[in-house]
Amino acid sequence: MPAAFYRRDRSMYDCDMIPDRQISTLVSHRERPLCSDRSLRAVARVGQAVNLAVERFVTVGETIADGNPEIRDDMYQACKRARDAGSAIEKLCECATEDSLADRGSVVRAARCLLGSVTKVLLLADIVVVKQLLLAKKKVARSLGRLESVSNFTEFVKAFSQFGAEMVELAHLTGDRQNDLKDERRRAQMAAARQVLERSTMMLLTSSKTCLRHPECPSARENRDTVFCQMRRAMDLIHYVVKDGVLDCSESQSYSNSQSPQQEDWDSSTAFSALKHFERLVETTRMTLLGPGCRETLTAALDTVIERTQDFTDSAYTSHEHRENILLLCDRAQLELNTLLRIGNSMNYEGGGGSPSSEMEQAVLGVLRTTRDLRQQLCTTTMEQAADLGQVTKAGQELVSTIRNVALANDRYLLQESNEKFREYIEHILEVCKMLRHVALSESLQVSAKFTEINLRIYGPQVVTAAYTLARHPTSKIAKENLEVFADMWQWLMTDVTTVAKDVLELNQNRPEKQVYMSLPRPGKHGTTSKPLKPVKLDSEEQAKIAKAGLEMKLITSEMDAETEKWQESGSALEENNDIVKRAKNMSSMAFSMYPVHKGRRGVEDNPRSVHPS
Repeated sequence: MPAAFYRRDRSMYDCDMIPDRQISTLVSHRERPLCSDRSLRAVARVGQAVNLAVERFVTVGETIADGNPEIRDDMYQACKRARDAGSAIEKLCECATEDSLADRGSVVRAARCLLGSVTKVLLLADIVVVKQLLLAKKKVARSLGRLESVSNFTEFVKAFSQFGAEMVELAHLTGDRQNDLKDERRRAQMAAARQVLERSTMMLLTSSKTCLRHPECPSARENRDTVFCQMRRAMDLIHYVVKDGVLDCSESQSYSNSQSPQQEDWDSSTAFSALKHFERLVETTRMTLLGPGCRETLTAALDTVIERTQDFTDSAYTSHEHRENILLLCDRAQLELNTLLRIGNSMNYEGGGGSPSSEMEQAVLGVLRTTRDLRQQLCTTTMEQAADLGQVTKAGQELVSTIRNVALANDRYLLQESNEKFREYIEHILEVCKMLRHVALSESLQVSAKFTEINLRIYGPQVVTAAYTLARHPTSKIAKENLEVFADMWQWLMTDVTTVAKDVLELNQNRPEKQVYMSLPRPGKHGTTSKPLKPVKLDSEEQAKIAKAGLEMKLITSEMDAETEKWQESGSALEENNDIVKRAKNMSSMAFSMYPVHKGRRGVEDNPRSVHPS
């Protein structure tokens, strides 16, 4: 439901808004007698409730249309169709007889018309919401431009007050939009953009004041320009999310010292996603048998995997052992893939049947085993890097305090030394962020790691830049305040890094492995007793029935396990915790474990031959 509807009429979120369950009941109602006057009255009440809810709904839609001429005609038309359909449903329900609903086909057609019209109204309302959001973003962009061009404190105070009011409006609209978004990646990107705008506002204030107070200082201007650039990037990301991947190129000239949105890797792939894509392609060879074009597709997919692993092998902080293991596994994956391609080509040349040979199946399993080992190695490498994160961030925070003291003492030499050391800490943390993004199992964590890395890369060095301004003007209160604000940003970034690392590693460690069904019968033991039970005497016909039923149950259980395994290996945090998957697997195991009890097979496993016909 668009945010405009939520703000205009909260009651539309109530359960009586459009009783879709009642509509579904009417549509799916079987041709059976309505047994009492009470049932007839209930059907009539459902029709009245539907029509009343529709009337309230379209009233809000028409109100939106009145204020937005560009969608007015379409909105009025959609509202009219919805109102007509709601009225038709009410009349049909009132005409219900003791035999059945009058003209059930008419109810179905009216319900379909109603749902289509409601969908059209929602889409048109969403257009209005997007328009409002982009307009608010445009206002903030104009305010930023005015702030950037002011030359005295009086103009700055006036411009900043207007900017603050417009930022509040944008924050409300983007917050509503973030809650409306269903796509996990887009929702995380919107949250990242809003966080940058919120945190950057205080830095914008102090850096602009410092630049106005010390206009001749290049480091003060660099601080301010960096904040302006980062805030514009955040607003372009908002545009990107709202327009679902469409970039706003109208203000690309505003980027000076950093990458433009066109160059920014907002939706970049990861090593784990590349591995997953490659594994899917390998598994499909069981059906396609390496048809035309498969060789190029598989080779290109593996090349992408190897390219993604370079962030691990090129890192100066990866141990020699882990680097060698990753390189060896990449070489092994290429060898296993070449073996699979060779077997597949020979099968095509010999005109093999429609199913893979055992040799090809072994080749497929060999490739998948290697990719599994590579995934585990990448995760182990990341965990080793993240293990030192606490010490690195603590040392970095201590260095920030040192930089502050050195700047106040106006010691340029020590400040230069501290700057070089501080950049080493930043590079180390950036490498960890990069690896965390590659092994993150959910899209939201991938986005969090990516934008933590971006913010750290841009804002981290600005701590030292602010320190240079203070060293140049050690008695300036505003320069000191500016450094404090950038130091606070560093602390926020360190909190972000440790939070992302904790979440990524916890999700990887808690990822459920293949479930072992402890409730299944074990050889020689049944349930909680270790006492062997006597086999049951069954004739040949009963044994044959039991054996057949057991085989069918086992096949069904295997199919269920395979299906839930797809969910389990999908890499999404939501799917990992999906109760449907867990319950499906539990039901599958329970069904198979209960089968022997119901079929009288208790004690049979002590003598497995007794379940088969002699």
